[in-house]
Amino acid sequence: MPLTPAKPFKQYDELINILTDRGMHIADTPRAIRKLTQVGYYRLSGFWYPARKIQRDDNQNPINCEFLNRPKRSNHFEPKTQFEQVVNLYLFDKQLRLVMLDGLERIEVYIRSVIAHELGRGKAKMPGSGDDIPDPLAWQDADYINGKFLTRKGNKRSLWSDWQNKHEKLIKRSREDCIVWHQRNDKEMPFWVVIEAWDFGTLSKYYGMLKDKYRQNICAKLGITDKKETDVLRAWLMEMNILRNRCAHHTRIWNQQSSKQLKLTSHAYFDDIRGDENTLSRLYGVMRVMWFLIEQIGPNSTWFKQLNHLIEEFPTVPGCPLSSLGLPNPH
Repeated sequence: MPLTPAKPFKQYDELINILTDRGMHIADTPRAIRKLTQVGYYRLSGFWYPARKIQRDDNQNPINCEFLNRPKRSNHFEPKTQFEQVVNLYLFDKQLRLVMLDGLERIEVYIRSVIAHELGRGKAKMPGSGDDIPDPLAWQDADYINGKFLTRKGNKRSLWSDWQNKHEKLIKRSREDCIVWHQRNDKEMPFWVVIEAWDFGTLSKYYGMLKDKYRQNICAKLGITDKKETDVLRAWLMEMNILRNRCAHHTRIWNQQSSKQLKLTSHAYFDDIRGDENTLSRLYGVMRVMWFLIEQIGPNSTWFKQLNHLIEEFPTVPGCPLSSLGLPNPH
């Protein structure tokens, strides 16, 4: 079956005419052309998409898209859709990504430090001994790993083997001075050196594979005291890794929705959002998790205040409510 032909190329003035014909208000055409040049029509279209009218049948019921599980949109915009406010929404999302990256950096760097310390301190190797024997090369040792991740499935390698393979690639690719120095001097690399080459995904997967007693020690440093909730931190790390990748690749985040609801610990901090499906599947749920972790790392941090200040400046675009961020009670 032949593919549908691609849409024809349009000049910037033609794109402006398309938008105005569809009902978007453009007060400053030269500025609008500059913004289309800087950002791109297609990239901006993700921010004005919610302002497009929903198609309805004769009974005014929304018509579902045959390809996506959501209402079908017409090409025409809701009344009062302004190009300048769409640009403001784009800039809001940009600032939001920067604030989120700041918080993610704090969390990632702290967890790297804690994992290197908790695993580097080793384990008690003599029966009945209460003292740990330092193990700088713990990252190589499968004895720290939950047995289910060491098992091969058919012809596939174990998840531990896959992780080791990824780890070796990161080490070879790294240009960190500390790693290059160890390589050139043929020195074994301790945990606190190799972990500097890890990305967030590698970090998350390593934590997820650890035996519970090591995960519990890490969780305790982050205010997760229930020993049965070590998997919650694993789920958080995976969600934050997805968010970090979106932010790093400049992908829109303000109204993204996850197919999975975010897991929570039993801590009272989460009581006001517990059971809120919208919050737990959208960005605000991850924000609250991040703030919980950042408070454990640095109690005097003003990160969440910065975030709230930014949310207060959320622009007005039809079809783009604060609930799309996941706020439980937008106002």
